[in-house]
Amino acid sequence: MTQDFYVPFSRAEALTLWSKMVAGWAKSLDASGARTVMDGIPNHNDVGGSYEGVTRMLWGLGSWLSYPERPAQLEWCGVAYDLEQLTYRALVNGCDPNAPGSWRHPPVHNRDQRTVESAQVAFATWQTRERIWSRMSEAERGNILGFLDQVGQRPPRWYNNWALFWVLNHAARKALNRDYDQSIIDAVIGDYLDGVYCGDGWYDDAEKYGSQYFDNYNTWVFAMHVMAWSQMDGTSAPARRDELLDRVRAWMQHFPYFFAANGATIEYGRSLAYKFCRLGAPLWSYKLGIWPHSTGMLKRLVGKHLRWYVDRGALREDGTLRQTLTEAGSPEVRESYISTGAPYWAMQAFSGLWSLPDDDPFWNVEEEPLPAEQGDFLKVFPQPGWVLAAQDGHVQQFNAGSLIPRYGSKYAKLVYSTRHPFNVGLDASPKQGFNLLRVGLRSTRVKKALRKIGIRLKKNLGQPGLDSCLCLREGEWRAQREQILAFSVGETGWLRTRSLIELKERRHTVETILIPLGNIHLRAHRITLDPAARQVIAEEGSAPLGYNGHDANALPKIRAENSWLFVELSDSAVGIKPLQGYSAAAQALSGSANSVYAHNLLTVLTAAPLKQQHDLICLVYAGGSPETAQIPKVERAGWEADGQFVAQVNGELISVPALVKN
Repeated sequence: MTQDFYVPFSRAEALTLWSKMVAGWAKSLDASGARTVMDGIPNHNDVGGSYEGVTRMLWGLGSWLSYPERPAQLEWCGVAYDLEQLTYRALVNGCDPNAPGSWRHPPVHNRDQRTVESAQVAFATWQTRERIWSRMSEAERGNILGFLDQVGQRPPRWYNNWALFWVLNHAARKALNRDYDQSIIDAVIGDYLDGVYCGDGWYDDAEKYGSQYFDNYNTWVFAMHVMAWSQMDGTSAPARRDELLDRVRAWMQHFPYFFAANGATIEYGRSLAYKFCRLGAPLWSYKLGIWPHSTGMLKRLVGKHLRWYVDRGALREDGTLRQTLTEAGSPEVRESYISTGAPYWAMQAFSGLWSLPDDDPFWNVEEEPLPAEQGDFLKVFPQPGWVLAAQDGHVQQFNAGSLIPRYGSKYAKLVYSTRHPFNVGLDASPKQGFNLLRVGLRSTRVKKALRKIGIRLKKNLGQPGLDSCLCLREGEWRAQREQILAFSVGETGWLRTRSLIELKERRHTVETILIPLGNIHLRAHRITLDPAARQVIAEEGSAPLGYNGHDANALPKIRAENSWLFVELSDSAVGIKPLQGYSAAAQALSGSANSVYAHNLLTVLTAAPLKQQHDLICLVYAGGSPETAQIPKVERAGWEADGQFVAQVNGELISVPALVKN
């Protein structure tokens, strides 16, 4: 889909992509039609074939078939695929306890994975009621209801976003005039959602507000499932429906700012294998009349975001979805719960597209630019503790307030970027032990060429990687921040956080200040070591410069000037400059596995050994060629006696107040 000139997104393009994906998916089905068999890294949900590969495809199939007049058949490469029959067969065989490929077996516990899948099974059954439910026998209907009931029993408490899967399970049964539990719907739509709502569209993905768990689940579960409930059951509680949809509207107000001018998004958090899934919520919000921006902007966002993934190989040649984000990206981006079929959660995007009538104005409206195309911006989000800074069409997300420890690098970095996606590593905690991950570069020829130009290749025995964060190290043990103790974000865009780094059972406290300055940000740390600590070293990394080339002639270049060390390739560069507290000049290192690219390099500073209280201050660059960048002049930077941090940049005084003691 790569274009030499920009072609507006169209229904024909969406239909072509959908047809290819339907064909690839249909060819992967087993004989029952209720499970898929695909390449990838399997897990326990792949035993006997992946049921998730079918249940999650229902997001797209359900919306396609929700219009009775829409044709059931699609064609790809001369082969016709009957979506109505494929959906019917999946539901019938998947829910029949005696059929090969059945999804039904006794739940392992009250958080069975099939409870998640039951939400889209129930919703798709309701969506296709005129085409499929109406033609089913009572025995077949009974099997579907039996499956939903089996995995829809009320749990002892609501743990997180999973609560909404129970809602769709029971709301669909209610809408189909079958047995359901109204108390489950009321408890989640009422008490639970109020208990985790933080205001301004944000939901804390936890048992209750205060955990600071913010990520894509705000979009593809909280927003999507609230809107699905509103369509099936919203008329039973119109005031509550409107209140919840207003929250979705508030979140959609922020949504476009997370995308670069080229359609890339800020890859951050878990379940990134779902890729363009995030497009479902804005499309549904448009359908329900709560999209707060122009239709033209939405159309441009959808088209550019889909193309970004497709152009980078998110789909295999056969039309099936990869577990990785891109063809070159590391499989370490997947979590253990991501089966070979799990990425089909991405079909929420097509659930949104095909929920629109074929003649909807969306398809023909003139596109309008995204915020990152319109100019630079700075957006401050105090609730999650984020600041978005757009420069030259790319967006960085500075993170002071959100962290889920068990997912390591997916949350713990200080900054995430559309231009420089982060390096992944899932075993980030010393408590879990460190794994030797695949790091460095795979090509011997490339390794030799890098050594010639002075790039040091380093294997990091102790994860996490060094990109976009501060790590502490003793010997070969390395750790990054695991817990945020306090944070604040200023209206002008500065961020301050107090975090905990646990290393060899010793607890070190770090206060960090981030001040975005366009493509450069000032980064400062005050490290207070555990009194029992011995020789502790600090390592500070820039963002990673990712690339896919195996050709030694297309390698990044290193350039040092005015205490800066830059790594550059084409129109992209990263760099770092020490201002205070470091013990050596910056080095260029190969990073650990990247979420998007085959290889990456970053610049790193070291401070060794650390004093009991040690201050570090540096400038970090992430942007286009630094030769054309405006490098700010930092006249002074440091902590005052009262704990505030003061920096004078280009003659302007920036004051960051001290955090409240806890």
